[in-house]
Amino acid sequence: MRFGTMEQSFPVWGRFAVEMAGEAGFQGIQITDGGGYLQPHPLNNGFVEYERFGLDLRRKDSFPLTDRRVQEDYLEAAEATGVRLTGICLYLLDHQGFMKFSDRTPQGQQCLETIQNAVLAAEQMRIPLVTVPCRGLFGVGQYAYALEKLRYAARLGEDHGVRIAAAMDAGLERQLEVLERLDGKVTLDHGVLDPALYAYGRAPEVIRTLGRERLAQVRMRDLKVDEEGLLASSTMRPVQLGQGIGLSDCAEAVLDTGFDGWILSEMPYYSAVLAEEGGDFLTMVQRDLEALRQLFSGKEGRN
Repeated sequence: MRFGTMEQSFPVWGRFAVEMAGEAGFQGIQITDGGGYLQPHPLNNGFVEYERFGLDLRRKDSFPLTDRRVQEDYLEAAEATGVRLTGICLYLLDHQGFMKFSDRTPQGQQCLETIQNAVLAAEQMRIPLVTVPCRGLFGVGQYAYALEKLRYAARLGEDHGVRIAAAMDAGLERQLEVLERLDGKVTLDHGVLDPALYAYGRAPEVIRTLGRERLAQVRMRDLKVDEEGLLASSTMRPVQLGQGIGLSDCAEAVLDTGFDGWILSEMPYYSAVLAEEGGDFLTMVQRDLEALRQLFSGKEGRN
């Protein structure tokens, strides 16, 4: 097993996140798009209101990973620390929710542009994977639009030698259907807590059903449970890996599939709640890395 982390988990991004990951002992880190568009209106609720303004308000540098100077900064930090850049996660696209818009809309067009930029940046930086978020979808139309975006990403990925993964919160049957309709050209960026958080099954059973071939990578995080061992809004607090919902069964299920890719910690190391119990930043991160090693029985390797 190879253990990594995620850029958006850290209190800083860019080369500093890579350096922190290396100092903690992680072998890899998934970086993010790290850009976005201007939100000039104080009442904007998370997206640019194209229809109301009738303007394209994006910055010209809204996707910094296409900037060669930014690329070199990441690559130099990775080389200096020995930390591998495992993938690019479209973190801001996840918050925009533009996957659910038609290609004919400005939001849909920006979504396609974001995917294109990510694939090109991954090719230029020799990063093997791009994760495209497909969460918060509702209704036949939104799923149809998102499926088309994934098809577009898969075509681009094939052309540029970059693998595409989808991060989904839909039920298991829906996820399997989407993967089948994409002819195996897209795999899953799977979070072990997703089945419990989105109520579509028991995590170990879901992992075994998905199997090795459908998993691009596995994300690990932990949350506090209530007295009955369930997640509830009143107790949903981040805790260090292995101290919450019970991840040993999930790790065992991952091992049963024969999966040998990246295991990523997606713990929110910027969280004040986590810091209250975890102590100083470096100790907290190193404790989670050791927990991962124990969960996966020391099956750590370097490729």
